[in-house]
Amino acid sequence: MSRSAFPAAILAALLRRLRWRWWAWRLGHTSLAVITVVGSVVHAVLIEGTMEPVTKILLCVLVLAATAKVLFDLRVWTTQTHRKAKS
Repeated sequence: MSRSAFPAAILAALLRRLRWRWWAWRLGHTSLAVITVVGSVVHAVLIEGTMEPVTKILLCVLVLAATAKVLFDLRVWTTQTHRKAKS
């Protein structure tokens, strides 16, 4: 597990106590989560002999694509506190 997973979990647990602005907390938590995902993918690619290389690469690409979709859908880079309702 990546070293950034623990700080991300701690940030999630201390959401109310830290009294950060929502967008600052969300950006910090998301940044640590992305570091965890990228670190896990790099680690998986570097391990040899556990899976076929093509399968391993395809799974890693799917993990990165799913992470990118979540980031895009949640729009974590915006500072808005309310999301617009979908029509």
